[in-house]
Formats: sequence, structure tokens, C-alpha cells
Amino acid sequence: MILFPVMILVAWSIIIGLNVLINTNVYGFDVWFVVVATVVCTLMVIVIDGATAAIVRLLPEKWFNPFYKRFKVFKWEKSFYQKIGIKKWKDLVPELGQFTKFRKNKVEDPKSNEYIYRYLLEATYGRVGHFMSFFTGFLIIFIYPYKYFTCFALPVALVNILMNSMSWFILRYNTPKLIALYKYNEKTQARINA
Repeated sequence: MILFPVMILVAWSIIIGLNVLINTNVYGFDVWFVVVATVVCTLMVIVIDGATAAIVRLLPEKWFNPFYKRFKVFKWEKSFYQKIGIKKWKDLVPELGQFTKFRKNKVEDPKSNEYIYRYLLEATYGRVGHFMSFFTGFLIIFIYPYKYFTCFALPVALVNILMNSMSWFILRYNTPKLIALYKYNEKTQARINA
């Protein structure tokens, strides 16, 4: 939970520091302008991400069936996630399921396929929303004055990709385990019914 605020503060420090060192001479920025511009860009990209997630969430559920081939997690991804140490930091990333009234950081009833399917469905919405935010975050470039977009909007959009990637990775990392659990529960139920 603490990772994102720390990342934002580090990103602000870098963006503000580089602008003060380099662009105050080029554009005549003063320090307060740099600080305010960086914070405003961050707030705007958060609004864009929220709007992106809201729009994705309005799309029909049938488009987000977690068993569709287009949502498959590839084998090479599993080793990639292990190499980046996802197990060590995934619990530090905020879980935003409360906005859809469904938290995705813990499976409450691992024996209920109805619950697991809903979990997978919400995770699929989340995966698509975070992926779309990689691109929609760059809309900030068109909102912010063109003259300064490389100073503030572009760096904030790039940090936005990094932060959305982390959530996207976590959702993709968890999906195969949940699909395996879902299929196991189906087989167990079929044996009971037979």
C-alpha cells in the first residue's frame, strides 16, 4: 500500500529536480512553477486513469470472460514475474477493488466457483483498464500546454505506465492460479455429482 506514494514522491523529486536544473534556464521556470506543474500533471493523469477505468467498467461483462483466449497468460510471463520478484512487492501495491465493491487481494471462498469466477471477471476488467491506461495516460500531453509537455506531461505519463504496469502484472500473475483452482473445483464437483 505504501509503494505508490513512495514512487510518486521519488518521481516528483526526479521530475522537479531535472526541471529545476535544466529547464529553469531554458524556459525561465521558477521553482514553484515546476512544483505546481508537476503536481497538476499528476492529478490530471489520475483523473484520466479513473475515467479510463470507469469507461472500461461500463462495457458488457460478456466481453471480459476470463476464459477467452485473448486474456490468456503466457508461460513465459510466469518466469518473468518471478524474475522481477513480484511475490515480494505485490502486497505493497494498493488494491483498488473497493471502487467496484469487490476486492481482489484475497479470495474469500476458494471452494465457490461462483465467487472465483466473479474474482476472475473483476480481475479481467482491471487488467484491461490498466492496459488501456498505458495509452490514455498520454492524453495529458494534449491537455497540458504544448510548449512544456516534455518537461512535465511526458515524464508523468511515463511514470503512469510504470505504476499501471505493476497492477497489470499482479492481476496477470494471479490469474493462472485462480483458473486452475476454478477447474479443480469443477472436477471435484463433477466427481461428487457422479
